[in-house]
Amino acid sequence: MGWWRSYASDERFSSSTLTVSIGIFEVLWLLWVIKKQRKAAVPPLPPSPRGLPIVGYLPFIATELHTKFEQLGGIYGPIYKIWLANKLCIVISSPSLVKEVVRDHDAIFANRDATKAALAITSGGVDIVFSPNGPNWRMLRKMFVREMLSPANLDSTFALRREEVRNTIINVIKK
Repeated sequence: MGWWRSYASDERFSSSTLTVSIGIFEVLWLLWVIKKQRKAAVPPLPPSPRGLPIVGYLPFIATELHTKFEQLGGIYGPIYKIWLANKLCIVISSPSLVKEVVRDHDAIFANRDATKAALAITSGGVDIVFSPNGPNWRMLRKMFVREMLSPANLDSTFALRREEVRNTIINVIKK
């Protein structure tokens, strides 16, 4: 009690201490309110394996990605989230869920984020791969099918495609 009386008699100390304490309390309360609002606004995400703070789960992924995803699917279920560096990815490992996402809800999941490198290479993401789902993308897709997948174009590149398939098969057999 003796040390507090000596500080309490100094008005400058007690008023500054009180001001700082109230300020810290207000900041902590404000952070708590913001966190609570964000938590309420964000829908719950599927379970996930623990990752490291900056790199996420990248260091734990083996060279055979599909086998690692199959193992994680056995632990966390048919749908789970995984952080790859600072990018949140949702992995779906059930064929029935994949069918539902790709066939039934394709318009919802059609858009994808373009990386900065992709935006630079594609002049701002104006191509068939990174364009958002809409009239522009449909027009690009029609042009692609009409020009690149026409019977004349496919016939002219048949020998090249056959050679590439053979090289791929040889590379797979060598491994």
